Amino acid sequence: MEIVRRIYEEGLLDRDLDRLLALVRPDVEYVNPPEAIDPGVRRGIAEVALAFRNVSELFDFSRNELHELFNAGDLVVAAVSFHTRSRGSEVEVVQEEVHTWTLRGGRIVRFEWGRDLKAGLEAAGLSE
Repeated sequence: MEIVRRIYEEGLLDRDLDRLLALVRPDVEYVNPPEAIDPGVRRGIAEVALAFRNVSELFDFSRNELHELFNAGDLVVAAVSFHTRSRGSEVEVVQEEVHTWTLRGGRIVRFEWGRDLKAGLEAAGLSE
């Protein structure tokens, strides 16, 4: 759980992709939900790095604000607010998200995000 907490506290999702990628296993998966701009599963470090870079290129700025972490053993569910502003826009948008991190041997093997905290907690075997 501390690895995931550190990711948010140190802003690794927002501004330090290299340090984030140093925490993943070679067989890592990145899962975008069906309603995402670019839905589907990315596998391996190269595809996952590209997925994170694509997100950062869409926006002039983005920040993930951690609200709460839920521990489910190898799964950690994070309730976050995703703050962003599209390139060329003056308007900041905030979206409530749930990030589910799967860890094995102290390394990240899967990152999945969605918008439904209750569903994310249920999928992790937890309840809100």
